[in-house]
Amino acid sequence: MDELKLAKSLIKKFRTNDPFEICECLDYTVLSVPLSGVRGFCQHYAGNSIVYLREDLPDHVKRFVCGHELGHAIMHTGTNEIYMDTRTFLKTSIYERQADKFSVNLIYPDDDYFMDFQGFSISKIAECLGLDEWLVEYRLKCLNK
Repeated sequence: MDELKLAKSLIKKFRTNDPFEICECLDYTVLSVPLSGVRGFCQHYAGNSIVYLREDLPDHVKRFVCGHELGHAIMHTGTNEIYMDTRTFLKTSIYERQADKFSVNLIYPDDDYFMDFQGFSISKIAECLGLDEWLVEYRLKCLNK
């Protein structure tokens, strides 16, 4: 799956890179709720897609997590990751990395945005954006694709 192409196609279709607005356009319900141990999760129930976000997250983290869960909702429909984690030997980390890549490409679609960080280390960029270092490295490799 090409997370960059998917993110760009959604941005073009909905004319926004805001995961909350895209969820609204897709008629996905987004709820901020008290969660423990997770930052969010996505559920498909009775024909509805619901994104749950931990209510006490900072706004920029909530935005990333919403994008991550939106990625799951679009790319992994029909996949029960909790079941897979607890009842099978399949590795769900592949799905998590895909959702992270989708979210970073959705939220930071403009290559020029990363040019503002020229001369910064990967760790400093990650700190400024609240991202894992591997995601910053990945996004920088996607520049100009």
